[in-house]
Amino acid sequence: MVTRFWVAARHPRPTIDRLSQAVGYVGFGGYVPPTELTNSDLEGIVDTNDEWILRRTGIKTRHILAEGETILDMAACAAKGALEDAGIDPAQVDDIRVGVNTWMRFPSLATQLQERIGAPRAAAADVSAGCAGFVYAVEQAYHRILIEKARYGRDTIALVVGVDGLSHITDWTDRQTCVLLGDGAGAVVLRHVPKGGILATHTHADGRYGDVLWSDSVLAGQANGSPKTFTHEAKGPRAYLHMDGKKVFAVAVETMVSDVLRVIEKHREATGERIGIEDIDYLYPHQANLRILEMVGKRLGVPLEKVYTEGVVRYGNTSTASIPLGYWDNRKTKGEGRLEVDVAFGAGFASGAILRRT
Repeated sequence: MVTRFWVAARHPRPTIDRLSQAVGYVGFGGYVPPTELTNSDLEGIVDTNDEWILRRTGIKTRHILAEGETILDMAACAAKGALEDAGIDPAQVDDIRVGVNTWMRFPSLATQLQERIGAPRAAAADVSAGCAGFVYAVEQAYHRILIEKARYGRDTIALVVGVDGLSHITDWTDRQTCVLLGDGAGAVVLRHVPKGGILATHTHADGRYGDVLWSDSVLAGQANGSPKTFTHEAKGPRAYLHMDGKKVFAVAVETMVSDVLRVIEKHREATGERIGIEDIDYLYPHQANLRILEMVGKRLGVPLEKVYTEGVVRYGNTSTASIPLGYWDNRKTKGEGRLEVDVAFGAGFASGAILRRT
């Protein structure tokens, strides 16, 4: 049961004309590797079965990077698709933000993506915020676009990508985690739009839970006190992902519900527009686990048909890619004027939400 209430505006309204400063998505792109890993396939890898996986996660298939295919390849495919969809030449891009957790090297993935797609004038940086990395990256790009316009009078175009290759950090002997994870990438192009766009953002973290969802360090100290060295297998570093699923589930549901309500409240506080959860037309939650998505919808009072769930069924948990992959899935059915909320939760525990009008 969700309590609905209205909050009077507590802050002065912005002096900048909100309509002229509207920033929204103008292009969508997505990519999943062609290599598909089904529940039946997993039965030959680890002690599990299709019925167990479906009951606990709702996942039927996931896509896995092929030999020789890289995280950069996925990011580039999604980015090029979004730019083509927006009718934007890569040389026009001013800012590139990449939400990613599995790029264990430098230079950043964003700078490598800049070179790959041919965007020579763009600033570029990675954002690591667990599965909430895409939401954090959109918030950063959105704020930069607003500041560049308000302070310098410049129109800015941003490319935001969410991408992860979780198969690279999966322990395939751990059935609690390996059945969940898949690889993929999604991307959006942001710029000023005549109407609609992003209405509010909210991000949050609670580092007290850092020990219930984490990955090993690529660099590990040796017991004899000698200098740190790479821990590795024959094919290179393997910083495996670990998770206490029960603890993550409880906090994830509570946090995602809270973040959705908070981002709506922030918009009301800033504008006085009287909207509530009942006015939301569609919800894009991070595709962690079908049971989490069902519980979030139930707690918010949002019917499941208004919640994007197809991603977790077809792609599994693709971390930062899951929300933009949802946009890409629904790109042909999106209508104008809809109120939508994106919400994500991940390691850290980093979380966040975005309120948008299409």
